[in-house]
Amino acid sequence: MKSSPLFFLLVVIHFIGCQNNIPKGARFISENDTLFPADIRSISAKINQNPQTPENYYLRANAFYYLNNFKEASTDYSTAISLQPDNALYHFRLSECYLNSDSAIYESAILHLNEAIKLKPNFYDAKFSLAKVLLARQQYKESEELLMALSKQPEFKEKSLMLMVVAKKEQKDTLSAVQFVDKVMLEFPESFDATMQKALFLLNSDLSLAEKYVDKAIVINEFSDEAIYTKALILQRNNKYADALKLYDKVLKINPLHVYAIYNKAVINAQFDNHKDVIDLCDKIIELNPVFSKAFTLRGFAQINLGNKKAAKQDLLAALKLNPQDQIAKRELELLN
Repeated sequence: MKSSPLFFLLVVIHFIGCQNNIPKGARFISENDTLFPADIRSISAKINQNPQTPENYYLRANAFYYLNNFKEASTDYSTAISLQPDNALYHFRLSECYLNSDSAIYESAILHLNEAIKLKPNFYDAKFSLAKVLLARQQYKESEELLMALSKQPEFKEKSLMLMVVAKKEQKDTLSAVQFVDKVMLEFPESFDATMQKALFLLNSDLSLAEKYVDKAIVINEFSDEAIYTKALILQRNNKYADALKLYDKVLKINPLHVYAIYNKAVINAQFDNHKDVIDLCDKIIELNPVFSKAFTLRGFAQINLGNKKAAKQDLLAALKLNPQDQIAKRELELLN
């Protein structure tokens, strides 16, 4: 049986009608557009059938969000909000998009977090996110007020108090920061973050005690590059170079991009006049982080010891361009001239 022209006309009219019914600013995606994954096409089909249903835009936004496509996700979350502006979850998720974008849009994120909290006063995830944003913007008073209130909620207590540690450290209030760390360790003895912070606070005052806390942190999380790196650093400071090098290699197996582990390997090699190895290691650092000024200084030092004065001068000048206060680079450059 042949389809009549009227049937096709009705299909076209229905399709146009659906498109016309889509909210202003909404993203239209055809369910047949193979540029998009199957789950997004499937939700798009539901949207195209019922363009005024906010939950479908929310679900498609989630799918985009987990693909790290924050631009498309934010469009869909915004559409969901336009259809249901009193939904706190929609505002919260849109704020997460703004915070995860390549250039975080803090003002818009704060706006929607505040709206989410206004709509749902016990929305603790939104409050915690807002506290983090305010901390990142150095609005310490507002952030700390939120964090202290959140610390009364069992689910948020540990991480809120640990953010208080960060806030106090940034404000150079070391005494208060240590007090918060001790509070966390008292209530959460297996807290990795608190244990590591305790070790870092002790690193320049009591190396032996710092090592005990680092060892405990490694027991809690044996695959933490941060904990293993700190243990290696302690061994290096105690002149146990071979053991330190082994641990730096372990760090780099877990995290090949850990430039400080590579740098400290280079420092140890420089102490034993392995200058070619120093250059190779500094080459890796500069490839990973072209603005790591100390790598240029150390490579320049190695070049001097190998008699490569021209290459040494180039490295030392590069180091000073990145860090004009580098006294070692200044001194070595003066000796070259």
